[in-house]
Amino acid sequence: MPPVTSRYFSDLKRRWRFPLHLALPALLLAVILFFAVAGSAKAEPPPGWKAFTTGDHKKAEAIWQPLAEQGDYHAAFGMGVLSQTRDQFEDAARWYEQAARAGLTSAQVLLGSMYIDGRGVQRDAVRAYAWLHRATLNGHANAARARDAVGAALTPDQLSQAEALSHNLKAPE
Repeated sequence: MPPVTSRYFSDLKRRWRFPLHLALPALLLAVILFFAVAGSAKAEPPPGWKAFTTGDHKKAEAIWQPLAEQGDYHAAFGMGVLSQTRDQFEDAARWYEQAARAGLTSAQVLLGSMYIDGRGVQRDAVRAYAWLHRATLNGHANAARARDAVGAALTPDQLSQAEALSHNLKAPE
């Protein structure tokens, strides 16, 4: 496998159609809009998200952390978002991976973007592609565009490795 350099990722980012640093705010906006629409149907957001969106991050953490440690992947995703907002990228990657392996496509996309940027994990275009491909296979609407942008910078051998890896990225059964 040829070495992956800083220039490699710079070229990859230039080809990217959407700035990667906008992924988290866009996701948070989607969560807020989801709960706003759900709220109009008299549905209450889960307590962790309600605390998070009102700015009570300590309460959100108190709700999510025990659940996430017991394997709740929605709570793990919440902990990932919370960790990322605190710039605790290694923790965010760990929580996102737990949720991603359980099949949560939003976590798969965010973890893939962390591998592109090298936030909380070592930069790895093969792993980035694999997580984005997994999200695409699981039906995430926008993951294919990101996956294809990463894939354009991979060699055929790296692309084969990434596609094979994407089929193994799930929780052990």
